[in-house]
Amino acid sequence: MTLNAGSSHPHAAPVLPGAQAASGAGVETMRYRIAEAARRTGVSTSALRLWERQGLIRPVRTDARYRLYSEDDLERLRRIRRMRAEEHVNAPGIRRILAAGVAGAASLDGARLRQLRTQRGLSLRAAAERSDLSVSFISALERGATTASVAALQRLTSAYGTTVLGLFGPGMRGRRLVRPGERPMLRLANSAVRIEQLAAAGSTRLEPQLFVLAPGATSDGAYAHEGEEFLYVLDGAVTIWIAEEESYPMAEGDALSFPSTLPHRWRNDASGETRLLWINTPPTF
Repeated sequence: MTLNAGSSHPHAAPVLPGAQAASGAGVETMRYRIAEAARRTGVSTSALRLWERQGLIRPVRTDARYRLYSEDDLERLRRIRRMRAEEHVNAPGIRRILAAGVAGAASLDGARLRQLRTQRGLSLRAAAERSDLSVSFISALERGATTASVAALQRLTSAYGTTVLGLFGPGMRGRRLVRPGERPMLRLANSAVRIEQLAAAGSTRLEPQLFVLAPGATSDGAYAHEGEEFLYVLDGAVTIWIAEEESYPMAEGDALSFPSTLPHRWRNDASGETRLLWINTPPTF
């Protein structure tokens, strides 16, 4: 059932007792009962109740104790659903991700991806064939309707003849010292993965990055590229798979190096965040 809080229009959906109108510039706020919210987000009503008990969502309540969900609540629910279904993040991890407001961290820029594709004269279908991704997925990325895993984004940027590094923007050319508050950042996979650039842009031999992985975060598939890589676990725990023939559970202080040409994937095994120093040479990731 759709609730139009505060509406007096004769054809407006009925307003439950106690529903509050969130007015702004004369715009009426739409609110939804739990069954309608579940239908619109593709989540069961029992899951919505569970997520409320877990502190992931806080719908307003009427005097009669009916739950009312706003449009912002629905978007939050869709984000939680994606983190649960696609990234397998647990409730504590989701709470941390939703609460995080990392200054300077940019989400994936769909317009930038569209620009890269069109600059190379590629149609959506051609880009899909080159990257082994679906047309609908690439289109949704460009519209900002979905996000990408690390593996999917690496395949896409490789198909465009560039790297994930190219999505960071102009960077800090000519800089030697990079302080913590100055690092360009990129958030992927519904903010389950944060990549911080540790060196100034323009280096032709070295690509050092800090990977911050939320609980349960994965690469969502394997990827490969030219060069070599080295990673060091600053804290947390992670498992790295190489060519699906080798697996390396790693804890704080462990280091690993391997040819980047071997398909590799990873998963955060810690109950909290895992932080990795990850270096590629040359910058081909």
